[in-house]
Amino acid sequence: MAELAYTNEDGDSVKTSQFLKNRGSCCKTACLHCPYNFTLTRHGLEFKELEISSLLTAQAIIDENSPKEENTVSASLLASAFGGAKKKDIISKYQLGNYRFVQLKGFTCGVVKVGSLGVSALYLKEHFKDQGLDLDIVASYYNV
Repeated sequence: MAELAYTNEDGDSVKTSQFLKNRGSCCKTACLHCPYNFTLTRHGLEFKELEISSLLTAQAIIDENSPKEENTVSASLLASAFGGAKKKDIISKYQLGNYRFVQLKGFTCGVVKVGSLGVSALYLKEHFKDQGLDLDIVASYYNV
C-alpha cells in the first residue's frame, strides 16, 4: 500500500497524492501534492538555477531517478541485445547552467535538464511522481 503521509525537512506532516486520491475529489485548498492539478494551475511551476551550494541536492534527486547499474551476466546479455541502460546524468560545476530546480509553491519537487530547445529531461522527487507531473507539462511552464 502506498504511503499516505510523510514528514518533510521542516518537520511538518504532509499528505501524499495517494491520500488525496483516496479522498475522491479536490478540496480546492491548493494542497502541495494535489493529484487533480488544482495547485498546478493556480500556482504554476517556478524554475530556479542551480548554484554550487545546491549541486549535491540536485545530484541526489537525479541519482534516485537513475536506474541501478547491475554487473551480472544476464544484464550484460540484455544490454548487448537491446542496448544498454540509460547513463546516469552527473552534474559538474561547468554544467550548472544546464539544470534547474522545479518548484511548486516554493517547494522543490524535482530537477530539469534544459538546453537551447527547452526541457530535455525531468527528475522528480519521490513524493511528486504520482500527481501527474510529466516532461510535457513541466516543459510547458518553462520559458527559455
